[in-house]
Amino acid sequence: MRLVAAQAKGSAMTVYRATFGSVEDTGRRWGHCARQAHWGANSQIHALGDGAEWIRLQTQEVFQRQGTFLCDFYHVSEYLAEAAPVFRPNHPDSWRRTQQSRLKRGAVNKVVATLEPCLEPESTADEDAPVRNSHRYLTNRLDCLDYPRALALGLPIGSGLIESGHRHVLQARLKKPGIAWLRPHADHIAHLRVLRANRQWASLWN
Repeated sequence: MRLVAAQAKGSAMTVYRATFGSVEDTGRRWGHCARQAHWGANSQIHALGDGAEWIRLQTQEVFQRQGTFLCDFYHVSEYLAEAAPVFRPNHPDSWRRTQQSRLKRGAVNKVVATLEPCLEPESTADEDAPVRNSHRYLTNRLDCLDYPRALALGLPIGSGLIESGHRHVLQARLKKPGIAWLRPHADHIAHLRVLRANRQWASLWN
């Protein structure tokens, strides 16, 4: 099940939608969230995700020129953390923090250049190639790493909002120990949880 959310800048109210449907259906529901969160003709949409291609494409499809997509900073950092021991075996956290600082300054090319001398051969399996994985992840998403812009505008660079939503909107009810669901029943419960989270519970009875 996919969960999407939208929140107006400065607002404490988050609007959610959930679906087992296709990525296109997920994108449409994401658009509904944004409209309910007051997406207007002059709005700029700041979209965040883990870098999955479908999220980036739906940002373009749904929000078009009003939308910009940013890779979750902490997801990027996980790739760098995996590569860090190759460069600084005794101080991997120090190396990772240096690369994170570069990303926040917009020096992504320096990060990529730092990785390149230690790229594993193509014959090495991905699970044994943390540097190559990090390099590939970054170079495939160079247009989604504008952290200086987000920070300057006071916008989030991490997807904590949706991660938290997964926990308290869906998982708190659907992933209790020992529970199994038929898909249609899980879908119904998820929609009820979304109504509750969106403060629209009363609309169910009207």
